[in-house]
Amino acid sequence: VRVLEGDSFVDHLTVDDLELFEEGVPQKIKALYLVRSAEVQRKEGEKDFSPRTSRNFYLLFQMTDYTPKLAELIDYLFHQVLLPGDTLLLQTPMKNYSLSLQALMGKSRKTLAEEMNDLLKKDIKAGNKEYQTLFKDLKRIVTGIAGTNPMANMEEETPTAFQGGLEFLLNRYRETLRQMDQQRLLDEKKIIRFAYALKRVEGQKQVFFLYQREFRPEISPVVLNTLLSIYQDNPAVMADVQELFQFYARDVSINEELLKKAFADSLINFNFLFMNKEPDYASGILMREQSEDVFRAFSKIAQATGGYVDTSQNPAIAFKNAIDNASAYYLLYYSPENYQKDNQFKSIKVNAKNPSYIVQHRLGYFAN
Repeated sequence: VRVLEGDSFVDHLTVDDLELFEEGVPQKIKALYLVRSAEVQRKEGEKDFSPRTSRNFYLLFQMTDYTPKLAELIDYLFHQVLLPGDTLLLQTPMKNYSLSLQALMGKSRKTLAEEMNDLLKKDIKAGNKEYQTLFKDLKRIVTGIAGTNPMANMEEETPTAFQGGLEFLLNRYRETLRQMDQQRLLDEKKIIRFAYALKRVEGQKQVFFLYQREFRPEISPVVLNTLLSIYQDNPAVMADVQELFQFYARDVSINEELLKKAFADSLINFNFLFMNKEPDYASGILMREQSEDVFRAFSKIAQATGGYVDTSQNPAIAFKNAIDNASAYYLLYYSPENYQKDNQFKSIKVNAKNPSYIVQHRLGYFAN
């Protein structure tokens, strides 16, 4: 549980200052621990529950472009955050990297930070090679479609690839859009497996998911309307253009409620860091954002775990803010009244008796 007054953590609370409910039923708090980083600074209660406060950090990067600000983030992590006994898993678009205590002791923090940043930079570039190729193809195709002569802008780079005319370009455009969407589908089962895997990990589980705002190049409405006007006597072109309006609707079926409960149950502190960036504009092209579904889903996961959400163009600052938010918390112990292992989700609510305080905590747990 984190209790804030404005942006500041409130560190003087006792058991009597808090109220805890499960499924709306008041519960007796048996113990309270004030924890900073991995150290218990204060405790009170009937017995000592000997909490495990070791820290496990998970940094997940879903980014299409590398920014030098990531080097500042990694440098801050190694020089200001990681302590002996901490574990670190770094997930890039290519693979996972684990940092052991032995590695932390065997090399200087400066060397480790530089090596980790080099890996991140290389993997972001390599892991998004196909995506960037599709993105550039889309821009070229849209530019060609938007031109007075739809083939004019294509012939210089690919003289024989688009000999089918406008109908071929529209089909190629639709297929490239489909391939790009396939690259960015949210795999609900994979996300839930990640949460369940972390449930078995003891101690603090601090997850920082860095996601970069995404755009896809689409044919501008003006160009689409022009095509509908020019080719109104061509049924094939009319059908292709009208089909695009339906294709633009990105249907992402994801069970947000299940994801929220899975992450809350796994005792994860999930922090969602949304990296803002501006689109590249070009004539005839509409750069449409396609991050809304991701932002909504993972913001709700963060809220369900008592975590942090930040929107920034600077990942280093966003990470520092998230670390500050996660560095201190209260650990509460209670035994639910009439507890039964019925595999149902049990909601938890913690209130501070001071109404000016903001309370952050996980949504609940599965009774299994």
